Amino acid sequence: MKLIIYNSHIIFAFSDTHGNHRKISVPEEADILICAGDAVEDDLKGDEYDDFIEWFAAHPAKWKLFVPGNHELSFEINQADAIKKKMKDNGIHVIQDAVYDCDGIIIASLDANSVISDEDIPADLDILVTHCPPYGILDDDMGSVEILNFMMKSQPLYHLFGHIHTTQGQRFQYGKTCCINVASVF
Repeated sequence: MKLIIYNSHIIFAFSDTHGNHRKISVPEEADILICAGDAVEDDLKGDEYDDFIEWFAAHPAKWKLFVPGNHELSFEINQADAIKKKMKDNGIHVIQDAVYDCDGIIIASLDANSVISDEDIPADLDILVTHCPPYGILDDDMGSVEILNFMMKSQPLYHLFGHIHTTQGQRFQYGKTCCINVASVF
């Protein structure tokens, strides 16, 4: 979990709760909430998202962003249409290989296996959110080369990720990018 203050916005990010999201204390003053994946242990039934969606949607933050992780299997096999609709209906924005503008704060997501051409890299990216870490950075040798390449080219101010439980809460400065593992393992 990590609290960031950027451009007078309070951003709270977390990942890897694996169904234990109610153990997180989310600051009421947060403007942007970001879940960087593994919110549930997806059993491909979809209903296990209901409690997470209810909990996440109940927070007063203006922006609620969700980036699927490797445990969100429904997203990986393209069976998440109903889940995405529930999230959207509850004010939660699912961002996958996408760019989102939160009151002028530009946030992008990237899947570990995505390859983005240089002309599609946003020039004004503030925050990169991925589930998987970049290769060689707080990754226990399980990071993504594609994410590292994207991060090096886009040079966001922050790169927020999870997935690696052993480096939860740690940060690493890579050039102008502050890389933070926001995993919240209980």
